[in-house]
Amino acid sequence: MDKNINAFLAVARSKTLTDAAKLIGLTQPSVTKRIANLEETLGAALFERHRRGMTLTAAGQAFFQRAKRVEAELRQGREEVEIVSSAGLSVLRVSSGPLFHLDCVAELFKILKSKYPNLLFELATDVKLPTSELINEGTIDVYLGMTPENLDDDIYIKYVTDVEHGIVLKADDPHAQQARIDPSVLKGYNWVIFAVDPETERSIQEYCVPGSLDHPIIDVRTTSFTTGLQLVQGGDFVMSAPLQLAWVIEAAGLIIKPVIKGMPRRHAGVHVRKSALGYGVIKELLAFFEDFEFGYQTERMAQVKTDIQVLSNE
Repeated sequence: MDKNINAFLAVARSKTLTDAAKLIGLTQPSVTKRIANLEETLGAALFERHRRGMTLTAAGQAFFQRAKRVEAELRQGREEVEIVSSAGLSVLRVSSGPLFHLDCVAELFKILKSKYPNLLFELATDVKLPTSELINEGTIDVYLGMTPENLDDDIYIKYVTDVEHGIVLKADDPHAQQARIDPSVLKGYNWVIFAVDPETERSIQEYCVPGSLDHPIIDVRTTSFTTGLQLVQGGDFVMSAPLQLAWVIEAAGLIIKPVIKGMPRRHAGVHVRKSALGYGVIKELLAFFEDFEFGYQTERMAQVKTDIQVLSNE
């Protein structure tokens, strides 16, 4: 804060130059000079001098209200900077594929919020693989999902798991009883895809319906994993999904099976700007994934089943 305003507030509150000087750790002549400088700048007398002290003039009373606001704003600004500097960010912008946002993002946000109560969160779940530019420019701070192609050297990648897709079917589908699905039996089905990811789509066509690359097989594209499940529930649709999401899929009354010979496995993990690695919240986020394992969890499956049923009834 301006040193002259600081001296003015000290005198206004303590009523004497001597006490004001002690309050802010200056000599009395220094305080007197700062008050004189401020009065010259404002073009008005701020204090009436008396033998026993100093009182505010009408101009001084008006300026005192403004000066207190400046002081309060500065104090709040310092507090906000301390909060941001401890977390590194005031808002954490996360983009996440379904494997991460269905399995762990809620728990991750809960932990981070407990450590950084003033941190705000934004979550995008449109499952479109981000570019280096989106991460570097701050549109998103963290991407959780399959590693995109052609990320530049400014992006740090923490490997978490490999993702292998299987095929989602209705539980009473005659092929659902097989340990692995033979792609040739799926030629008559409608396909839904929830990921905006050309590589995943190519894999579905090449591995699930061989020879179909020149004839696109995807009937519905959606950014909603729940919509994909509902389509499989209600019609002759099948869908590709990560095998690790079996607990979500089974909660919807569906089955997921691996493909004979398997679909390509892809790395997935945390993607973040290298320049942000020193931020407290990023360190905590990376630590969360040190020992994290995806998988089937009975208690969560029951809750997801309830949630999906509610969505289906709406």
